[in-house]
Amino acid sequence: MWSLSIAILLIVVFTVFSGFNDGGNLLATFMSTRIMNGTAVLAILLVTVFVGPLLAGTAVAHTFGTQIVSQKYFSMAVLNLALLATLATLFVCWRIKVPTSTTFALVGGLCGAGIVVAGPEGIVWYGVIKSMVSLVLAVVLGGGVGFLLYAAMQLVFRRVSLKVGRRIGYLQYISAVLVSIGYGANDAEKSISLFATAWSSALGRHQFHTHWWIFLVSTVVFGTGVVSGGWRIAKTVGNHVFQVRPTHALATQLSTAVVVLTASFLGGPVSTTQTLDSSLVGIGVRARKQKIRWAVVRKIVFVWIFTMPTSFVIGAVLGLVYRLGGWMF
Repeated sequence: MWSLSIAILLIVVFTVFSGFNDGGNLLATFMSTRIMNGTAVLAILLVTVFVGPLLAGTAVAHTFGTQIVSQKYFSMAVLNLALLATLATLFVCWRIKVPTSTTFALVGGLCGAGIVVAGPEGIVWYGVIKSMVSLVLAVVLGGGVGFLLYAAMQLVFRRVSLKVGRRIGYLQYISAVLVSIGYGANDAEKSISLFATAWSSALGRHQFHTHWWIFLVSTVVFGTGVVSGGWRIAKTVGNHVFQVRPTHALATQLSTAVVVLTASFLGGPVSTTQTLDSSLVGIGVRARKQKIRWAVVRKIVFVWIFTMPTSFVIGAVLGLVYRLGGWMF
């Protein structure tokens, strides 16, 4: 019971942080052109994050719950140590002002804790490789799809007036829905898988199941993070790659939705916010924007290099402390 209580607390903290960080970045992207209404955007985000798993499936949740650490070895100790490693990594990155990804951190924490506590046989290497390839490939594809989609839009809308172009920008309400559904069916399923794993372990089961009420609980906790801190993030992050126009924002969101939803159906975990950034960079290159903030590109690469290894090491160290000290997790 004690270990379950710790797990629930850590999952709640992780999900609130996701709302604070990821939710704030999504709000910033949706509102960067000042076309979309803030209240409407918030409602769209929360509703679609809940229905995302219902519409696009829970393949990503199953990847986190069964294909990184084997169900046979996925104990409450592994879960709690992985969460501690993930949160410690996120905290370290926040303190030194290094951009990070909750997805990279969680994969690293699960691998580090799992390989020490359960042993190498407890790791599903196919799932780990799939996760790492998905994380990197989604960012690369985000930039490529964004470049090609914006090139197509330039051909279609090259004779459109500024007034009509602004009206086209209202299509962002549709693209925002698609991106948010993708987020709900991918990034948000990290929390769903954690709640589901804790619930299964508490019942003494070795089968992974998700339920609609877990989607609801996860969404409520995520929404708490968005409302409590996401707005502040949104106000400081907007237009962080370059000054976007409605057509840029629309192309960014559509290309991101294509990549994230495809990954969701295949069960590949990705970072929606990083995919958004890379899509915007691809669009900026196509639009020949001279003021692209290439620091964003360096940020994405640095996340690949820094976050997952850091979380892995912390998870492994905590696993060693657990095995040597016999702490009850």
